[in-house]
Amino acid sequence: MNSKDRLIYVLYAVSAIGLMPFAQWGVLAKYGSGFFFVFTMFYLFLFLAAVLSLPVLLVRVCFKRYRTRALPWLLLALFYLPCYVVGSYLEDQVWVSGWEAFTERSLPLTQAIKAYERDHSAPPKRLDDLVPDYLSVVPDTGIRACPEFHYHSDSPTRNEYDGNPWAISVWTPCIGVGFDQMLYFPKQNYPKRGYGGWLEPVKDWAYVHE
Repeated sequence: MNSKDRLIYVLYAVSAIGLMPFAQWGVLAKYGSGFFFVFTMFYLFLFLAAVLSLPVLLVRVCFKRYRTRALPWLLLALFYLPCYVVGSYLEDQVWVSGWEAFTERSLPLTQAIKAYERDHSAPPKRLDDLVPDYLSVVPDTGIRACPEFHYHSDSPTRNEYDGNPWAISVWTPCIGVGFDQMLYFPKQNYPKRGYGGWLEPVKDWAYVHE
């Protein structure tokens, strides 16, 4: 491996610390896009390649014949791994902050539904029923990659959503096929598992990890 190649791979490793949290921010930004997941997946593939190559490289450096070529790769793999771990940690912090901000933005909507329910002894059938008495307009999520709230209040809702008379879901950004979503239950009785995955509380919402 020449010095140019080593420099490129070192830059890849160091950039993971900055680009991974930036990519997560881009996914959840007001004018963002799920395309930013490409950055995260790129660094994940590099991480898997580094992990899988470690046993082979460790064996090869034990032999003088292969040591000269294997040692630089081994050092680069060992350097990349902590960079990826730090980048993943920062990415997770951005993820938590982004979804917590989403829950704050969603408060006017959930409060309007509850106010309607108190006044009419039943939840609204559609979000449009909240306009204009409870909301001036039906809001969006504030996340371009998943802008729409999906409101559930039909008769099967109590069975489908753990006894809640109504629920809100948001299909979260993904690349390809994915089933992660954010859920809001007025009773706050989120199970640990269900709806296609395991649930992580995010303030008064829950994120379903597929």
